[in-house]
Amino acid sequence: MQKFKIFSKLFVLLFLAFNATLVFSQNTVPSDTVDSILTPFRKGRWLTSLSGSISSTSNELKSTKNKTISNEFGINLSTGKFFKDRWLFGVTFQAGKQESKGDFKIVGETLYIGPQIARYFSKTKDGSLFLNVSPGFVLYRSLASINEIPDFGEESDGNGFGTLVSLGYSHVIRDLISLNIGFNLQYGWIGIDTVDINGMVGSDNITISNLSFTFGFGVILDDFFF
Repeated sequence: MQKFKIFSKLFVLLFLAFNATLVFSQNTVPSDTVDSILTPFRKGRWLTSLSGSISSTSNELKSTKNKTISNEFGINLSTGKFFKDRWLFGVTFQAGKQESKGDFKIVGETLYIGPQIARYFSKTKDGSLFLNVSPGFVLYRSLASINEIPDFGEESDGNGFGTLVSLGYSHVIRDLISLNIGFNLQYGWIGIDTVDINGMVGSDNITISNLSFTFGFGVILDDFFF
């Protein structure tokens, strides 16, 4: 699971460093070029976004007093260019982690990367409702254990195909910064190999689905490089 943490931290650090440099080097668009009906999502511009999601749920079975707590969080990094007004093509990267604690402890991690195409529907300068669709490649890894048997463990590892669909609203500030809020729907079809404590190897196919509320920000620039 260490490689997932390294990938996630590396992408976030590169994203923050890169966009900080671009923002300070980019001149603000002159006010006389910004018309009330001119979309900030216009042809030729670049949009780089960072968003995240987090959730926590708990369930308790009264008859056995068995309580299960589940936590999920994810981070999404994407960048692309508007090839037409309000139409963007680019690439997206997402890392997610799910952890359930109870009689059983299960920790799962996913890593997703793929191309994306996005449509922004409004022509106004303040922002727009958007739809983002991305098919891509998924890496998956999980570790299951029993609390009462510390030596027991089963590890699963695999990869497959996934899709990521995002629907939300992007509010734009000064034709440069976008504040994003919305929902992500992710599906994955994955083939996995499992290894238990005795070294027994097995294989299976699993389907992963996840609906999450997301929030984040983006930087819109006329040129990708300064």
